[in-house]
Amino acid sequence: MNKKTFLSLFQSIDEYILANLFEDILLSEEISYPVETNLFFPPNVWKILAQGNPFKNLEFKFIGINSESEKRNIIISPKDFNFEEFNPDIIYFKMDCSNKFKTLEHKDFLGTIMSLGLKREAIGDIILKDNIAYSITKKDTFSIIEKELKEINKIKVSVKEIFSNEIPPFNFKNISCTVSSIRLDSIVSNCTNLSRNEAVSLIENGQVLINYILIKNKSFVLKEKDIITIKKYGKFLYEEEMGKSKKDKFKILLKKYI
Repeated sequence: MNKKTFLSLFQSIDEYILANLFEDILLSEEISYPVETNLFFPPNVWKILAQGNPFKNLEFKFIGINSESEKRNIIISPKDFNFEEFNPDIIYFKMDCSNKFKTLEHKDFLGTIMSLGLKREAIGDIILKDNIAYSITKKDTFSIIEKELKEINKIKVSVKEIFSNEIPPFNFKNISCTVSSIRLDSIVSNCTNLSRNEAVSLIENGQVLINYILIKNKSFVLKEKDIITIKKYGKFLYEEEMGKSKKDKFKILLKKYI
């Protein structure tokens, strides 16, 4: 498979990221040995490789923070390679900002990490619990975070490597609401507590992703289990439709990742 054909398999993904993945695939083919990518990829990359591997002589392994993780590191290897003696260059870690007076959000941790000059894809999912953020990354990236990350929003932070079994499950805030339709502008309005016009502005300005794909169509109709990412507002799961109200509006359940 050539590079152009490979890139065409994916939608709305940074070509630079995919080009690096393709180079790692070629390297694994050349040396007949596993190659670890340096990034954590969204589902619309790794699921395509998992569901329909286009490389007959290779296989892919995907490592995330837990079994429900969305962002996963990819390891490329020759088919039937014995992984018993292969130790992936993966670090699980926590960033402890325990504080009685100030509560931090997902965006606080992520924004501070990216201010170190790291790309979003350099770490996996972030799980937040009691002002402690848990994540997964590669060894070189962890060294940077451990050395450079001193505080988040003026709160001192302690960075520590941990075992995978210390990672808590994903945490959600349930949002029950009633909407006139399952259109994107209506859902974004409820996720953000903004007016419909303000929600449309976010969508048309490229601030909204559905399942990690940029959507600028305000009339886009969501389906259950879609993931909505709204820049500066967070990530949401459209969990389910729960019937109709007396005024014939849709009663739905959204879940905000926290």
